[in-house]
Amino acid sequence: MSVVDICKKPISILNNSTASDVITKLLENNLSRLIVVEDKKPVGIITEKDIGLFLFSETTKEGLDDILISKIMKPIIFVERTSTMENSAKTMLERGVSSLVIGTKDNLEGVFTKTDLIRYYLKNYSGNNKVVDFMTHKYIFTHTAAPLFKVVRKMLENKVSRIIVKDQNEVPVGIISFRDLFRISIELGSEEDDSGYTISNQIRKGFLSEEGFGNISLARDVMSKGIISIKFNDDLKNACKLILENNISGLAVLDGNNSLSGIISKTDITRAIAIWINFNNIL
Repeated sequence: MSVVDICKKPISILNNSTASDVITKLLENNLSRLIVVEDKKPVGIITEKDIGLFLFSETTKEGLDDILISKIMKPIIFVERTSTMENSAKTMLERGVSSLVIGTKDNLEGVFTKTDLIRYYLKNYSGNNKVVDFMTHKYIFTHTAAPLFKVVRKMLENKVSRIIVKDQNEVPVGIISFRDLFRISIELGSEEDDSGYTISNQIRKGFLSEEGFGNISLARDVMSKGIISIKFNDDLKNACKLILENNISGLAVLDGNNSLSGIISKTDITRAIAIWINFNNIL
């Protein structure tokens, strides 16, 4: 099986669109990425993580409606339609991306993502791998009482698009993602203060400021409640199933005492698939 067999038709956005346009389209279509087009040809790709890291960075001075996506988008990584799943997984890891585009600039056939790799693993791999074999032991977390500006800064410092939230007893109770912050951005951007001035231009400053809603809002106020978990000794295929069923990027991993010991993500499972290239070469 090659990537062209399971790739999907991409959803695109025009090159002259703004960050606000992208966020709205991602949320409305429940997507993580969009192909950027100009004159009906693909010129780049923009992801949820790209926008978050740019939008909430210290150097971003503009508001959501002023930032053109041409400033944020990344180059497209094309692969041939005959590329295997294992080779595509290897390419994703080497290039640090979560998706590949099948075809060429003049003939774009589809987009292939880590989610497609999860489906492929679930359907085609035997149950020989355990979660503990590929999980990531180091994970980034915050606490429910942490001010929002500290949470966002921690996400930026570690270049992560989501962070686990623990309560005062160190029990994981939720997660905050860039998507949660995007929703707040859209809500605040549609409001006006007493002077009639739209506050969308103050969004970035507000998230990172020790004054205003960045300090007043706490992690527990914006987090998505609940953590979906799996035991460390469970089959990796079960992790794939849970990720797909819940449309999430990863799971909390519990040890023998039901304590959080790490995470298993789409990237970890992509690594499991890529390893088979080296294994087959040895054979």
